[in-house]
Order: sequence, then C-alpha cells, then structure tokens
Amino acid sequence: MIIEKEVKPILHRQKCSACGYYTIFRAIPAGDKACDSCTYCGHTVELIWFSDLKSAIKNIEKMLKDMSEIFPELNELKNPGDHILLD
Repeated sequence: MIIEKEVKPILHRQKCSACGYYTIFRAIPAGDKACDSCTYCGHTVELIWFSDLKSAIKNIEKMLKDMSEIFPELNELKNPGDHILLD
C-alpha cells in the first residue's frame, strides 16, 4: 500500500517577472520539483525543491516585511490575486 501525503501549497509574496506586480505566489511541491505561480497573471516557474527552499521563501517574506516600512502597500497583499505595482 502506497500512502501519498497531501502537500499544501505555500503562499508567499514576491514580484512577478512576467507582469511586474508584487503579488501572492503559490508554490506547490511535487516530488523533487515545485511549481511556483503568480496568482494574478498565472505565470508559472518550475523550481528544484530542496530542503532549504522553505527557508528561502521565509527569507523573502522577511525582506518584504522590512520593505513594507518604506512601502506600506505591501501589507495589503494577503489573498491570492492581490497585486500592487511599486515604482
């Protein structure tokens, strides 16, 4: 019997290279890879999944939290599809 563990997507904030907006991204791990997609425009990137990738995503979140002191609009990114354009 093979038991597959359901993996929940990891939601995180990031700037999309396709649409240029800061938005919520959804990383879905699948074996040794993960699909990271923009919830605004749908742009998807395949990532190599490694044990420290979750930590790297948390570091990006920490950086954006620090940036929110300069750009408080970043705090408005809470739900998939939310997006803002910063100059």
